[in-house]
Amino acid sequence: MGPQPSSRQAPRYEIVRWRLLLPLIGFGIDLLLGRPRSFARDAVRVLAANPFPRRVEGLERVPTEGAFVLTMNHYSRRGLRPYHCAMVVSAALLERRRGQQEVRWAFTSELRGQRLGPLPLPLWLIRWTFRRVARVYGLVILPRPEEMVMGRAAALRRLLRELGQAPVGLTPEGERGTGRLVEPPPGSGLFLALLSQQGYPVLPVGVWEEGETLVVRFGCPYSVALERGLSREEQDRLAREQVMVAIGRLLPRELWGAYAAAVERSLVVDGAGPESAR
Repeated sequence: MGPQPSSRQAPRYEIVRWRLLLPLIGFGIDLLLGRPRSFARDAVRVLAANPFPRRVEGLERVPTEGAFVLTMNHYSRRGLRPYHCAMVVSAALLERRRGQQEVRWAFTSELRGQRLGPLPLPLWLIRWTFRRVARVYGLVILPRPEEMVMGRAAALRRLLRELGQAPVGLTPEGERGTGRLVEPPPGSGLFLALLSQQGYPVLPVGVWEEGETLVVRFGCPYSVALERGLSREEQDRLAREQVMVAIGRLLPRELWGAYAAAVERSLVVDGAGPESAR
């Protein structure tokens, strides 16, 4: 597959159009009042008004009923945020799982370095806005690693509660990147393994750009296995590797990043090639 598009040819993912004026006003009112909205339905409206090239593959692999843990690579660049990818995924799941609960996304507690034109936004305003958006859309807030441990534990407990009602979407890498895979934070592997052991399948999703087209590919659901007799640190590392390899197999080879060798080994064992090459 081709490399990421250059800044000159990269499509715009946020275009303000008149047809979005009334929905934006409604969103602003709901944001101030804290009234709940559907992220998936809003995503459908935004995507319809901003028809940038996109392609969804493997949607037939998504379970039509029940909860699962969706794991997506943290693909981003200037002009393309992870929430753009989340919108495409949510809109596709809404079509696939009609009448079912939509996916609840988990994001970090703030987005640093945001700007309004040339002006940087103050951190307090970013935090306030993010928490209001989380309330409106039912997002699960995951504190950053440098924040209090108790905050992260509370967020993980909420994830368990949410899975009793709806699928949950995560980006295991937990940080911005160019799209090349990086290692998730320590401890995330054991947590995902715990969710898997409680009967929630893990659904991998790979996101990247192919020329000017944003591609979203769903993989097959699987369970995270823990080997006995290993230290917790090694179990955690291997669980993280399982999760990221499942995502990596959906991506072009040049985006395998830190897991290139592990993805290659898994393909040799299975006698297969990366799905993106098929």
